[in-house]
Amino acid sequence: MATNSLTSYIASKYEGLCNYMEQDTIGTQAAIYGTSGLMLLIAYIKRKPAYLVRPFKKPSHIPEKLINERIMHTGLIRDIKMKDQDTILLISHRPLIPIFASKDRVLPVKLPGIQVNGNGISWLQSCIVGRRATFLPLAKSKSDDFVVSQLCLVHPPKGGRLIDISETLLKLCFARFAPDEAAAVKRNAKYYDHLKKVEASALTKQSWVYWLAKHPSLWSMLLDAKAKIFSRKSLLPELVR
Repeated sequence: MATNSLTSYIASKYEGLCNYMEQDTIGTQAAIYGTSGLMLLIAYIKRKPAYLVRPFKKPSHIPEKLINERIMHTGLIRDIKMKDQDTILLISHRPLIPIFASKDRVLPVKLPGIQVNGNGISWLQSCIVGRRATFLPLAKSKSDDFVVSQLCLVHPPKGGRLIDISETLLKLCFARFAPDEAAAVKRNAKYYDHLKKVEASALTKQSWVYWLAKHPSLWSMLLDAKAKIFSRKSLLPELVR
């Protein structure tokens, strides 16, 4: 008897709840949308727990899950420093909800697949520092000194396509291809193969330029023809247009 009465009580309460939810009132709408929003928030926080609001301050703060899922992040490039043969960019990471964002908290980021020369350092300091960029963490160093990340700038700054910094430095011959920690990870193989091909193409073009430089008249004719075909604006480097 007790079991039947409990079942009847639960059934009556459930029917009453269903009838209430079927009514188009402010209370029912608030309950429905509030519950849905709460479930969505819980699911998102479970996927990216603390880093919904906290910036990355060092490589160990980046969960492996975010690296494996290839999550893109944004930040402001504050400075550049050299560590042995590595060029390290100090980036203020900007989380999705930047409550605790601070310019004093910087993440050391190493450009993937390249070793930058003196011209490249000067170019980075003049064209990159102070710019907002997106970065995709590829691998963390074993010593936790930096995180190897694919770094891109938006060109033009207010929108448009992404410019890969490692690729640009190779095209300018301001760096040479040099595999690193991230190159050993299978998921990054395609990107590193692309960088290697970019370097080969840049070196081929450079050799042709050196050959043409030995023939001034031919070089002058080529420059005149190029100026007639292309507009002056298109002949400027991408990051200074």
